Amino acid sequence: FLDSVANRYLIMHTKPQAKESIPLVNTIERKPSWKIYIPRMSDHAFALAAAFERCGINAEVLPESDKQTIDIGKKFVSGKECYPCAVTTGDMVKKVLSPDFQSENSAFFMPSGSGPCRFGQYNIFHRLVLNNLGYKNIPIYAPNQDTTFYSDLGIVGKDFSKYAWEGIIAIELLNKCLHETRPFEVESGISDNLYSKHLERLYNSLRQKNGDIKPLLIEIKTDFMNVPRKNLQKPLIGIIGEIFVRSHRFSNEDLVRKVESLGGFVWLAPVEEWIYYVNYIGLRKALLKKQKSVIISFLLKKHFQQKIEHEFSKYFRNFLKTGNEPETKDILKKAKPYLDSSFEGEAILSIGKTIDLIEKGASGIINAMPFGCMPGTIVTALLRGVSRDYGIPFISIPFDGTESVTTEIQIEAFMEQAKDLHRKKYN
Repeated sequence: FLDSVANRYLIMHTKPQAKESIPLVNTIERKPSWKIYIPRMSDHAFALAAAFERCGINAEVLPESDKQTIDIGKKFVSGKECYPCAVTTGDMVKKVLSPDFQSENSAFFMPSGSGPCRFGQYNIFHRLVLNNLGYKNIPIYAPNQDTTFYSDLGIVGKDFSKYAWEGIIAIELLNKCLHETRPFEVESGISDNLYSKHLERLYNSLRQKNGDIKPLLIEIKTDFMNVPRKNLQKPLIGIIGEIFVRSHRFSNEDLVRKVESLGGFVWLAPVEEWIYYVNYIGLRKALLKKQKSVIISFLLKKHFQQKIEHEFSKYFRNFLKTGNEPETKDILKKAKPYLDSSFEGEAILSIGKTIDLIEKGASGIINAMPFGCMPGTIVTALLRGVSRDYGIPFISIPFDGTESVTTEIQIEAFMEQAKDLHRKKYN
């Protein structure tokens, strides 16, 4: 608030100056030598890379973030930006400064947005950073995820969205197999090895013109089913929150493994949840404006997306306990007692998914969020009411790149509460 007041004062008392325009790219050219780099929010990034390659554009997923990433990123931010902004900036600059980087043949992929979240400003900030480093020639491909996402992506190729969606669903199912198997494995490391092997196989198949991943899905299920397991009862822990932090292993300090090491297993809110929600909001706005062609387009997208998800999910029936995800309308309905659907953004999804996870047997909820995140702060406040109404423990963890001993202690205390609730429910 004080920042806003100070900025308002400066605007009122400063002479206006001509501003240099910041070039952004919402189209991507098909240059044979070009390569587009994709931030690794999660391994779902390989689905996007494969879709780009299948459409004839060279693509590469950036390496996983590490301490060097955030050390570099923090040199370019003021401290008021969202934590994922610093992480993505660090990854981008680290790649630009690497000895094998060819600036004249490279581009970066960073989606945009038009809502109140600071995420919509990331690509503009990245543009300023690259300009200041002397790389004005490097394009940033920034399709708007809220309004023109599909039309912007359509420039890549008419089937890009379909290829990307198939990959996202397949990799999501592979993630679920890992999270349901690793906490119970007899031989440590076998689940991780299977995951790495099948992730590479999925990526290689998805990028091929005639790639068929259905046989791979059957193999994935078979391999994970055959992993020797300990006969243990463990509490189910739901992880919700801001999509980047909850999905990005480095940013959340490998939260899933921490929960597993303390005796739980995780149901992580899926990446496709946000894509379905963006479609839902787009359809709702089109209905209000009576845009018939847009309405038909969104309905068709919803149809083919659900068809692919159901088709792929059927291979994992009678195996995955965390395979059944609710539709967007059901999530919003579950959140209704706490937030109206007119309150758009990640907050309502987090609350609705929390209720869904509780109804499916979760014994605790973790809200993973960037430090200072507006939707995350709202969710933290509302979860107090949810916890009171459902009698379930929760914890909100803000991440900013600084490891805290206090956070470790809080997670341990939370897990003891979750295990105690689990024992009361099932013993």
